[in-house]
Formats: sequence, C-alpha cells, structure tokens
Amino acid sequence: MERKTDPPFREQSDRIVVAHRGDSLRYPENTLPAIEGAVRAGADMVELDIRLTSDGVAVILHDPDVARTTNGSGLVHELTADEVSVLDAGNGPGGPAGIPTLAEALAALSGRAGVDLEIKNLPSEPGFISSGEPHVEAALAEIERSGFRGPALVSSFNPRSIERSKQLAPEVATGLLATVEVDPAAALAYVRDRGHDAVLPNVEPLLSSGRDFVREAHLHGVLVGTWTVDDASTIETLFGWGVNAVATNRPEIAARVRDRWTGRSG
Repeated sequence: MERKTDPPFREQSDRIVVAHRGDSLRYPENTLPAIEGAVRAGADMVELDIRLTSDGVAVILHDPDVARTTNGSGLVHELTADEVSVLDAGNGPGGPAGIPTLAEALAALSGRAGVDLEIKNLPSEPGFISSGEPHVEAALAEIERSGFRGPALVSSFNPRSIERSKQLAPEVATGLLATVEVDPAAALAYVRDRGHDAVLPNVEPLLSSGRDFVREAHLHGVLVGTWTVDDASTIETLFGWGVNAVATNRPEIAARVRDRWTGRSG
C-alpha cells in the first residue's frame, strides 16, 4: 500500500498536541463537533477510537457498548452501521451529535490536522476478534481510499494490532499504548525491538520514569507520547523533557503551552 502524508508523523514530532477523542470536554467525545472543536483549538492531531459494526463498517466510538455515550444500547459489533447511524451521541456537552464513520471523520480532518487511530480490538472486551485484524485493515483501507492528507498514527494497547498495521502499511507510523500498570521501560523495549515508531505510556508511570526515560527512547529513535494530561503545568514539564506528543481533553490549554515552546502563534 502506497500512501503519502504531508507531513509524515515522524516529521511532525516536536511537541504535538493530540486532542483525546476530539475536544471532548466541550463537545460529545468522538463526534464531528468534537473534531471541529479540536481543530479550532489548535490541535495537531485528533485521537479517535476505531470499532467495527456487525457489517464491517469502521465507526468512531470508545466503548464496546453504545450505552454510555448515546441514547441507545447494545454492543457495537452486534449493531449494523445503519443502526449505529441513527443514535444520538450527544449525552455529553455540546448537544446532539451522531456517531461518525471513520470515512466521515477522516474527511473532516484531511488537510487540517493529523489523526491517531486507536484500534479497539482487545482480548478483554466483548467482540474481540482473535483471528486476523479486520479493524486495522478497515482503518488502513479507509486512509488509502480517502487520500487522507496529514500525519497519521495507528495505535493500540494490543501489540498484535500494530504488528498487523506495520506489516500492511510500513509507511504509516505505529505506537504502543501502555496502561498505568505497565512499566514504560518494558513497553519501550518492545517498541524498539519490533521497529515501531512511538511508545505511549500513561502519564503517571511516565512521570515516575522521568526525563531519563525520554532520553533513552530518543536514543533508540523512538518517539514518546503520553495520555491523558489536562493541566498546563504537567504539559509544560513533559514538553520540557522532550516528550513528543501529549494527548489531552483540553487541546486549547495544551496548544498554548506548545506555542510557548515552539514560537508558534496558534
């Protein structure tokens, strides 16, 4: 698969603001209004969660069940794309909003900001697919089909998902997410040894690991991102350490910190 990004993720690796599920404190998470809000707030990338409907359509939703964030109920992988499309995801701030398809989300972002596609095919969740990685295949196919313009990252807590992405599209950057229970050093060792681009530990173990962890990652050519950080002082510390990307629910705050470091005007 050939794909050109402008610029590639690795070339836009200095203090990236990643809007976590979009501008998710001001708009319903993982919706088109949240994406628009993130772009207006100055985010460099928008993190979106990828799930598949029962008929194989990639949609943007964090939970395996639609109940928390919509007016409906049921597991995403048991609902058709048409059934998902009529749900109202406006349970959060900002009013009514639908669940977008990946195609709609990429169209909203292309040429405006990058995208971090978190693949939600996890052994601990209902609907886990143990043979193959159709979520990854659907995401990469949509990036290709849409001619998406901008940096792109495929991330997951499941190493198998990013392995498949790297196999299918080695030019698309990949990153391993790690929970608070995982030692960042172990995650880094895996990323380094398997040739992935970024290690993405939770912020608490990253803060405990300190600046030396960031230096070690960079020494091995690995980018460092973290999640989820909403206060300016911590973002300031992380960018001061050379952390490449910070995922935040408050992209406007993170963008102001970034701009002080980079000299950008927004």
